Amino acid sequence: MKRSILAPTCLALAALYCAPLHAACYNFSNGDGYKVCVKGDSFDDRKKAQEICKKVKGSDCGNIQGYSSSCNGKCVNQDGEKKSSLSGY
Repeated sequence: MKRSILAPTCLALAALYCAPLHAACYNFSNGDGYKVCVKGDSFDDRKKAQEICKKVKGSDCGNIQGYSSSCNGKCVNQDGEKKSSLSGY
């Protein structure tokens, strides 16, 4: 019985451990068109994106309204650098 439970549990844990890191370009409710792209999709990553937007814009960007895997226009990477285009997120 233990062997039949152990194998699927180990496989499931291995799959979670090897899962790819998600990343996204976030847009904001009051971000003046800025999208911030960060590697990661955790609460801390989203908070970091909001902080970067606030620093670049000079005031609060509001709540995250959506995300995509790329950005064209007013893009900012996770280092706070402005770019006209970012992809691969």
